[in-house]
Amino acid sequence: MITKVKGFSLDRTLNSGQIFSFFKEDNKWYSFVDRPLEIRQEGNNLVYTGLDEMGVKELLGLNDPINDIKAEISKDDFIEKAINYSGSVRVVKSGIWPATLGFVLSIQSNVNLILRRINAMSNYYGKEGDINGKLLKSFPSFQEIYENGYNKLKQFNLGFRTKFVFSAAEYFYKNEINSDFTIEQIKENLTNIYGVGEKVLDCILLYGLHDLSAFPMDVWILRTLSLYYSKILGKAKSYKDKRKAMTDYFGRYSGYAQMFIYDYSRLNVIRSRI
Repeated sequence: MITKVKGFSLDRTLNSGQIFSFFKEDNKWYSFVDRPLEIRQEGNNLVYTGLDEMGVKELLGLNDPINDIKAEISKDDFIEKAINYSGSVRVVKSGIWPATLGFVLSIQSNVNLILRRINAMSNYYGKEGDINGKLLKSFPSFQEIYENGYNKLKQFNLGFRTKFVFSAAEYFYKNEINSDFTIEQIKENLTNIYGVGEKVLDCILLYGLHDLSAFPMDVWILRTLSLYYSKILGKAKSYKDKRKAMTDYFGRYSGYAQMFIYDYSRLNVIRSRI
């Protein structure tokens, strides 16, 4: 299938550290969560197999009113620069389990290492599938991780994250959690998982469930805020108070402000200062 897009970059979106279920090969992106997916961008066309147009648009944030979002969050010179640099990126909706696994693994880690670990886990736990002749292994499911047991998980050298991953798999296995729940119900459930603190929870809400009011803060964001948003932060010290200051400032689309700030600062501003 083919879908027309404008002002959108598939590569920038899938390379932006918000989703861990895709890999790229020969100018094509592949994923296998519920079903195999192949997608590539040719100019202003997305060409894909494995999902219908509705599914692709939901996954890639293409239903978002992006021009209205940019206008609403454009409140200062810094965010305008971030929008200009990163405006082709969209906030994805990767799903609650893929986001939970990915961001539990993100604790004191980096994107490349997360992807390598998930790939190794997919090769072990994943089921086989193919699309257009390309053989794939599926994203590691919580069922397989839990049913294979804690000791099997140790082989992936996840360090202290091993207990976080197993706790997440066990909780999903024993409890019903899905996107039909309210945000408050999801928060209440996810915070029962060992390793899901405020930052990981915000990442799951934004990138897994597409809650555009969420504003996760990692090291890149906090460095940027200290440099460019100190007046907005005021006397806020805790994660919770800093997040509230930023969401009060950017409003209902704070998640897009976060995504643009993260992408711009990680690839430009902060990197040039360290």
